[in-house]
Parts: sequence; structure tokens; C-alpha cells
Amino acid sequence: MTGPISITGIGLITSVGETRDATWSALMRGERGIFPIDLFDTTGQRAVLGGAVRHLTMDAAPKDQQGGAWSRSTLLALLAAREAMDQARIDPKRTRVGLVVGATTGGMFETEARLAELHVDPGAQEALLEMLAHPLTSTGDCLDEAIGPFWQIRTLSSACSSGANALVVAAHWLLSGRVDAVVAGGTDGLCRLTLSGFNALAAIDPEPCRPFDRRRRGLNLGEGAGFLVLERTPRALGRGAVPIAELAGWSLGAEAHHITNPEPSGLAAGRIIAEALRDAGVDPALIDYVNAHGTGTPLNDPMESAALGQALGAELARIPVSTCKGQIGHTLAAAGAIEAGITALAVQKQAVVPTAGLEEPDPACPLVHVAGVGRPMRVRAAISNSFGFGGMDSALVIVQPGLVPARARRGRKVVVTGASTLTPQGLRGTADASDVLGEKEAEPARAVTFDLASRLNLARARRLDRASRMMALVTERALGDSGALERSVRERMGVVVGSSFGTISASAAFMHRLFEKGPRFASPADFPNLVPSSPVGHVSIYLGVGGPVLATADLAASGESAWAQAIELIEGGEADVMAAGGYEEASSIVERRLAVLFQRATPGEPRIRARSEGAAAVIVEEREHARARGARVLGEVAQLLTWRAHDRSPLVPLEPPRTPERARVVVPRADPDVDALLAGSSWRNVAQQVCDRAGGEHDALGAMALAAAAAELGEGRTSDALVIGVTQGRGYALRLVAP
Repeated sequence: MTGPISITGIGLITSVGETRDATWSALMRGERGIFPIDLFDTTGQRAVLGGAVRHLTMDAAPKDQQGGAWSRSTLLALLAAREAMDQARIDPKRTRVGLVVGATTGGMFETEARLAELHVDPGAQEALLEMLAHPLTSTGDCLDEAIGPFWQIRTLSSACSSGANALVVAAHWLLSGRVDAVVAGGTDGLCRLTLSGFNALAAIDPEPCRPFDRRRRGLNLGEGAGFLVLERTPRALGRGAVPIAELAGWSLGAEAHHITNPEPSGLAAGRIIAEALRDAGVDPALIDYVNAHGTGTPLNDPMESAALGQALGAELARIPVSTCKGQIGHTLAAAGAIEAGITALAVQKQAVVPTAGLEEPDPACPLVHVAGVGRPMRVRAAISNSFGFGGMDSALVIVQPGLVPARARRGRKVVVTGASTLTPQGLRGTADASDVLGEKEAEPARAVTFDLASRLNLARARRLDRASRMMALVTERALGDSGALERSVRERMGVVVGSSFGTISASAAFMHRLFEKGPRFASPADFPNLVPSSPVGHVSIYLGVGGPVLATADLAASGESAWAQAIELIEGGEADVMAAGGYEEASSIVERRLAVLFQRATPGEPRIRARSEGAAAVIVEEREHARARGARVLGEVAQLLTWRAHDRSPLVPLEPPRTPERARVVVPRADPDVDALLAGSSWRNVAQQVCDRAGGEHDALGAMALAAAAAELGEGRTSDALVIGVTQGRGYALRLVAP
């Protein structure tokens, strides 16, 4: 398949407009949607201004679906996604449409009071149904029911770059031919946790923010959603669609500097912007506009200015740069998608929006600013920047239709070169990762009891919380076994970590303290670790990687979603090496409340099984890269399949095992749904092995299953392995073959 990719639909909902056109018009007029937040009690908060969507009510949710799973974030996503789909004139019932959702808050607004109660009493019955909205995956599931069905869905989080990275994931799906169109974007609603957390960091301006201004003091939080419909250009033109603009190129990578502060020189961000231009085949001389991340914080704005100078050189002196965050606030996971939509509209309408609040440009930000109101201007090609907590950066290049020629993007072969697992019984490397396939039941211990920090470099691990230490430990062990710890390798290395519920017990403790003692007791040290992408951000910093860094979520198949995403990024050329894995830390809230909602009972087992802590990581690598550095290949990725409930025969495309008597099916846990799927496939008679007897029950088992399968292949005990994970009517299958 070839690029570029057409944008055929845009949907926006922000504090200045509840539609795409209303938002654009208000932005061009310089209107500001920053007001005192009245969604919840803000007494005691240092700063209380924000960009709330003022007329949003849950009555707008589908009448037959107004149950506990709907949240403010999900409703925002529905309105934006539906608008984008209507403009693009696509129908998921008639064609293969994917959905990618970037998120950070999920249903936090609806559940944070319950979380505070669960901190005190994890078994509180009244908290049960309301927690349906909490997982990040609830947005995709609700949209699937309301405006789907979607062919496949991915939920990801990379803090403030989530929405932009959703577009990159969507582009890879299109270029690989997995789908015909993708609805991709980001959504986040305001909530107490984020307002209190950013206030604790002293990152919020008590007044309307002033990006790039000499007097800037911080950001204003906002809420909203932005979704774009992406299609391969030939298909879009073939069905008579009128492209708004084209996504010509992109780049995503890590700063590996600090969990909240940007790397001040701008070198990492500048590298990513320059790589996006190269990926698009666009010379800086063609760039006519930059939609900046432009948060208004003292550290971000000069860093971004320096990065733009490094990437664009002398051309920067003529290129207008603006940010809409002074008008709609920082919408967190939605920001990258909203701003990509605004950038695409700038290309279509040949006009640029202003930077509201900018009156005295900071000499440290020597840019061509657009102050006051928007203005007509030639825009052939534009850049949209997104920088997230943990140094998770992205840059998109959006151009006029037909401006740059289509370029072939070669799919790449992927191999597994390392594996590691962590259970209460200990840390295992590649040689013994398959021990979790043993028939022996796990010991009664439910949590890892040894000191995690003692296994890590203490100088680099001191800021890591428990979840981050678990992931850093297994990732470092797997990388060491693969021989991929060299600095030259880490520059093109990324990390994807899957988790169903994140650090929910820490969030509950934070909210309990907030409700009991007030906002001034919100901890600036604790808050960054509550962001869903915090563990993967910490791991990227600990290891010093420069490639893509993402978190994924898919309930009990969160580990599977991580390795699927990592493989796709390698195939698409975003990295040479990816570490992929998952974790679950011990949590009485997960075990006593959330497992009741999301864990389906296994026949013959108790309704709710006791849960263990666990983590696992595998190293996936581009095949030729592994060969060039002399790496030991454990197994080669032969097929990757993902599916939703509407696909009745998802395993039919599977090729049969080469040697059935030496093949194995590896599953996280015994599951009749897996048995039914296998019964209709060429793998129906292959022996099956499970991980949960020795590995314990937790949502990282999918990553553990892949680690075990790879180890079996590497040790020659298996010639073909099929790893399958399912959850809530969808699933993942990965076929590995011996090298």
C-alpha cells in the first residue's frame, strides 16, 4: 500500500464550539472559552479556570444505552466521531472501518467519588455499576454499539500526544490493508483529579493562559474531542469523497528526560519534527504553518521554539506559528487530534487561527506569531505538534491534496528476540520464561515480595512507582537477554505497555485524600504516576529509548493489545526494536470490585478468582535489524489477527501449523470461547497450554503467554506457536514460527 492518506471527515467539540464549523469560526474570531469551572466543587483550588463544554448533558447519549458505561469523555467522543463520519459519508455496516481512541481520563469524572469510597472499603456494593465507565476501553465499546460496528478498535494513551498518536496508528492500519477507513482521535473530559493534579504541579495559570507570552504562568485545562476519518487516497477518490487535506507524514518518539518536564534543549522534539518532514517527503520550504503544542507553561514554549528552529532552520523566520490552547484550554488526550483537525481545516480554508492571550512575545520564543484574530494565508503544508508527559512526542505533516506524490511504504518482517516474566515466584528471563506454562498451581503468595528496587539501577529508578518498577524490571531483563541494551539500538527502540485499569489503587488514595483534606493536600509527586501512560513513560526514561512510547488498554487482553501494537509499529517502520508487555499490580479494588464487572467466570471455577501480581515483556524486532546485529531469534511473526464480536470466524485466515505434532496453542487462561474459535480453524487438534496455573490470574497474562511461547520456540520445544487472547467479545491471535 502507499500513502499519503486522505482526511475525509473532521468532527470537533470544544469549549468554543460544539461542532467543527462552530469551533473553527470561534477560533478565527479569537474567542476564548476559558471560564470558572462549574462541573464540580473547586473550593480550595489554586486555579479554577478551564475550557468546559458548557451545554453537554448525558441526555445526548443513545437512549437505549444510558447505563453506567457512558461517561462525559465517551459522550464527547461520540459527538465528534459521529460528525466526522457524517462528513465523510462512511457506514461501518457497509465497509471495514476501524476505530482508534486516545484517552487519559476515561470515566474518571463519573467515578472519582466512588474511587475515594473504594479506598476505604474496596468491597463497597454501591460502587459496582458506576465503575463500568472507569476503564479507558469503555469509550471504544460504547461507540462500537452506538455508531459501529467497527472492524477493529484500539485504545491507547500517551498523555497529551494520545490523539495525534491515534492518527498514526490509524495510518498504519490503512497502509497495511487491515481496514478501508479509520475513525481516529482523542477525547477527555474535565475532572477533579486532573485539575487538582496540575494545580499541585503549579502548572495552571490562575488567569486565562498566555502561550508564548513573556508573562505566561501555565496552562488552562480544557475538555473536548476531535476525531478524523482517514482513508487511503485512491480509495477515497474512487468512491467520490472530497479530501479535506492529506496526512502525508508523521513521526513519534521519546525524549527519555523527565516524567513531567520537557527536555529543555528541544533536541529530541526537533529530531521528531525533522523526521516527520522526511517521512512526508516535504521540504521545510513548503511548510506555511505550524500548529504548536503551545501550552503556555514556562518550560514548554521555549523548548518547542528551539525544536522548530532546529527542524526548520532559516525557513522558520517566515512560517506563522500559533496554538489554540489559549482559547479552548489543554484538552489532554484530545489535544493532538483536535489540533490535527484544526490544522487540516487551515490547509483546506487557507487561513490560520491565532494565539489568544499573546500580547508580549517572549524573546525566548522567536517565532512568527499570529495574535488577535485569525487571518487568510497560503497554507500548502503544515505541521501539528503534540508533546506529552513522559516525553512522548509526535509531529504530523498535513498537506493540500495532491501536493506530494504517493510513496511506497514497505511492510517489514518481525521477530522475537527476548522475553521476561515476573510473578510472585520470581523474575524469569528468556531461558525459563516458559515456566509459567507448568501445570503446578501458583503458590499462595499473591504479590511480589522481593524488593523490586534492589534489582534496578537506584539512581535511575528513584522516581518510579511500583507499577513502573515492575515493567522496568521485566523490560530490562528481556532487553538484556536479547542483547539490545546498546545505546545505538535504543535510539530506534520504543516501548508499549498494556494495562487494564492502570494504577487504580493509587488514584483511589489520591481522590480519598482530596475529598477528605482538600485540594491543597494533593501530592505533586503522586499525580504524574496516575496518568495511564505513566509506567511506560517511566520505563522509557529509565532505559533511555528514543522511539515510540505508548500505553494500550483492552481489559483482560491488555497485554495482547500491547504486543499487537508493537508489532504494527515495527512493520510500519516506526522503530527497529520494540519492547512490549503488560502489568497488573496487586489491588483490592480490582479484585473485589472491577473483576466482578469485567472478569467472565470460567466453568468449574469460582465466580471471582484470586488475583496475583504479574508483569511480562517481549522484545520484537525488525528481522533484518536482528540479523545485522547477530541477535538470537526465538521466533518469527507469521500472522497477526485481531477481531471483534461481529466476526464469526476470525481464525479462518490462519495458516495451518507446519508440524502439528510439535505445535502448541498458548493461552493466558482456559476459556471456552477460545476452544470454540479453535474448533473452526486449522489448529483445532493442536495441544493447548495455559499460563494462569503457574503465572496467576491477572491482566498481564497475554504478555506472559507470548513470552512463554517465544521461549518454547527458542529452546526448540515447539516449532509453531499460536498465542490467543480474548476478552469481552474480541480477541488477538499471533502465529509464531521457529526461525
